[in-house]
Amino acid sequence: MKIDNSGKLSGTYSTQSKTPPRAPSSSSTSDSSASGDSVKINSVASRLSAIGNDPSAQQPSFDAAKVESIKSAIANGSFSINADKIADGLISSAQELLRG
Repeated sequence: MKIDNSGKLSGTYSTQSKTPPRAPSSSSTSDSSASGDSVKINSVASRLSAIGNDPSAQQPSFDAAKVESIKSAIANGSFSINADKIADGLISSAQELLRG
């Protein structure tokens, strides 16, 4: 899969739906609850949604000064990546999300 300059995906993926069409119901109503469909939200998703809606948890989208310092470090070749620290952070975040 490749993303071109227009932002559109190009590749071998089909845009057609892979779910089979539903058989018409014997009832003449158009009520979707009559078909027996239901949605159940995972507890982790519920917690993430609650965190996203908490105004006290909102943080600035980014620190412009930090972005500039990283950008200049990359430009002058002094930027280094600590893969162990990144992996530890990802594991810690995943464990925190799974607690509950």
